[in-house]
Amino acid sequence: MELRQFRYFVAVAEELHFSRAAQRLHIGQPPLSLQIQSIERELGVLLLKRDRRKVELTDAGRLFLVEARNAIDQAQRAIDTAKRFARGEVGTLRVHFTTSAPLLPKFPRAIRSFHERYPDIHLELKIQTSQSILDALMLGNLDIGFVRPAARTVLPREVSSIPLYKDRLMLVLPAEHPLASAAGPIPLRELADEDFLLRPTQRDGGFYEQIFGLCAEAGFTPRVVQETQDTATAFGLVAAGLGVTIAPESLQAIRLSDIVWREIDVQSGAESRVLLVYREDMPSPLRDKLIESFRATVATEQEPAIGA
Repeated sequence: MELRQFRYFVAVAEELHFSRAAQRLHIGQPPLSLQIQSIERELGVLLLKRDRRKVELTDAGRLFLVEARNAIDQAQRAIDTAKRFARGEVGTLRVHFTTSAPLLPKFPRAIRSFHERYPDIHLELKIQTSQSILDALMLGNLDIGFVRPAARTVLPREVSSIPLYKDRLMLVLPAEHPLASAAGPIPLRELADEDFLLRPTQRDGGFYEQIFGLCAEAGFTPRVVQETQDTATAFGLVAAGLGVTIAPESLQAIRLSDIVWREIDVQSGAESRVLLVYREDMPSPLRDKLIESFRATVATEQEPAIGA
């Protein structure tokens, strides 16, 4: 049975008059009568009782009317869904980000704005390292990523990027550390004899490499006494007095007592970037909607001053 036949039957059932139903459907009355007869023959049941004076639904006709309306509605939903997908208004986006990305003011604002505008687009969110995100993009297993690469990192040529945020790298010290009360930026060379707490290089290679590069410029190699699986753990160990670490300023959003944040000497050029990354050669209407949301957020918010 064709969808148009459901529509023919619904029109007759609602009008209970073949002539009016035919006018409503913009077809002739004889073809409409033939279509209703064809439906009844196919089903093997009488749906309408009709004579010269009136048309009435049979019990079977009343039940069929409910299901016919449901079939029409479901078909329309399928059509609407396909059209909305083509316009980038419905579907699923795979979005991976580093631990620090959600702590940036621009990230939750852009995500909230996007969700309010496109509530039927599901965001499949997952925390990953910057390198894992870039690998997933290259394999086509990801729509959008948010990475914090090292200062000298060169992205693969297939990957496009949008700068979202730039902030200072700062020292994170135990509250009782002698340098905790120091005035002004602290030269990295003063940490040459300190124990460092860092995430493993295989989990966050770019950032790990950047810290080692900064320390090398200051004339020493950091003595890593403990590798930690996440930033919150590193801060907890710093609070316990087991060492010091270096972290982006935005991570001060993780509130923890017994640690203090101090600026690094600006001569070291210690800063970190957060980039939105994607594959421009893999078109996606859904992805472009999310990119638009972040572009709008970046355009309306002023970047913090590095070293201010």
